[in-house]
Amino acid sequence: MGEIRHHAVFKLQIDGTLGSCTSCHTRHSFSVVEARKPEACDQCHLGPDHPQIEIYEESKHGTIYHAYKDEYNFDAAGGTWTAGVDYRAPTCAACHMSGTGKEPTSHDVTQRLSWETQAPLTVRPQDFAAFPSGTNWQDERQKMKNVCSACHGDSWINDFYDGFDKAVEEYNEVYFKPAKKTFDELNEKGLLDQTKFFDERLEVEYYELWHHEGRRARHAASMMGPDYTHWHGTYDLAKHWYSKFIPELEELIAKGKKAGGDQAKAAADLQAAVDKMLNSDDHKWYLDKLTDAQKAMRKAAVARFKDQMEGKVGTNK
Repeated sequence: MGEIRHHAVFKLQIDGTLGSCTSCHTRHSFSVVEARKPEACDQCHLGPDHPQIEIYEESKHGTIYHAYKDEYNFDAAGGTWTAGVDYRAPTCAACHMSGTGKEPTSHDVTQRLSWETQAPLTVRPQDFAAFPSGTNWQDERQKMKNVCSACHGDSWINDFYDGFDKAVEEYNEVYFKPAKKTFDELNEKGLLDQTKFFDERLEVEYYELWHHEGRRARHAASMMGPDYTHWHGTYDLAKHWYSKFIPELEELIAKGKKAGGDQAKAAADLQAAVDKMLNSDDHKWYLDKLTDAQKAMRKAAVARFKDQMEGKVGTNK
């Protein structure tokens, strides 16, 4: 286990040094070719809570890489690996570490990041308490934009970041903040067993909401993996929120009311807070409280989808 534990890219080693070269450049050959390929990253970045390699495979970047990787100049000399010259579409290293255009090579993988998408609440990298970057997010975003500009124009790049920011906002405001607020109130009011963790289903649902489906949604939005953003991200967020988190929350509230005394009052107060949240614009559809215009729009969208599935209309209409 010690051999594996000290091979993280940015791991603080026992001798005080930072990182491990052999995370990307395997021993014996110590090859830049290996480090430039996405396969160097899939040793660690895969699985239900951080499927970056799966997202990359789905993205257009991954599709182009697999189609033309035999033409890539992986062993280009020097610190710059140039888009359009040495490769057609970027690999992980090209975006996050390699030198290209205006950007020099960097082994600091916290650079070029403008959101910390592994955190429970999406924050700027310098505000991530567990591992603050010490950088300014606007500066780092511009660095990544400089990398993007090797292949894309400003309007395309700005449109991408607009969509990414909106995905982050939806996760933060619609799901995580309300979940964190209610979870904290359950603990503060004594409606959760605090003697141990993961002994109640709500604790598991809360953890997976941010650590699994919430991370998948944000990672995929940042890497342009649309199906992962939706079907493995926001869809699972909504499904588990309404079919698991809320029912478990309501069960704990009912249990508190039945207990009587201080717990009954605490449960009633929490119920009022949950009712307020569910009646907000983000969640009131769950209570069937949409306006007539909103209901008509949803009904039309369902009918249009059914027509598309039956081949009655083109899917681009």
